Amino acid sequence: MSRKRRLILLALASLAFVAFFNIGANSEIGEQEAKSITEQFREMVKDIDAYGIFLNNFRIALAMFIPALGVAIGLFSAYSTGLVFKALVVTTPELAGLPPLLVLATPFGIMEVISYGIAMSQSGILLHSILKKEGFRPVIIPTLIQIGIVSALLLAGAFIEYYMIRTAMERVQL
Repeated sequence: MSRKRRLILLALASLAFVAFFNIGANSEIGEQEAKSITEQFREMVKDIDAYGIFLNNFRIALAMFIPALGVAIGLFSAYSTGLVFKALVVTTPELAGLPPLLVLATPFGIMEVISYGIAMSQSGILLHSILKKEGFRPVIIPTLIQIGIVSALLLAGAFIEYYMIRTAMERVQL
């Protein structure tokens, strides 16, 4: 597959991720549901460090490489992340004016969107290879390289995210 075509697929997958995140972040949820989601999220990230953030994000990204199913996993992940953002906004009045897409415009957000775009676009490429009966041989090396790129981006992004969260928490005393 040509480089231009891969870049177009990457852009489309990344835009789809952003769109589904935005749909989740703009969903209507009740206060009880928001509290429940927020409690689950806070419990999940209570003692998380940069490596924990990386492992969580990398696990999700690896699933996004699954042919065809990876796209659905990626879009569901984006929607769910947006929904968590919405729940945090509902339960934390200080966040009420924060535009949802601002989260994705952070350095770690950009790295995550690109990583998930790479994984979802490769999922489509793998499906195409299967349907064309080309086999996995021509796509296995590019897939492994992309997994390495995604790993590096998510690892760097996890450290940035961790230190940004830690700095914010110290300032707000959460």
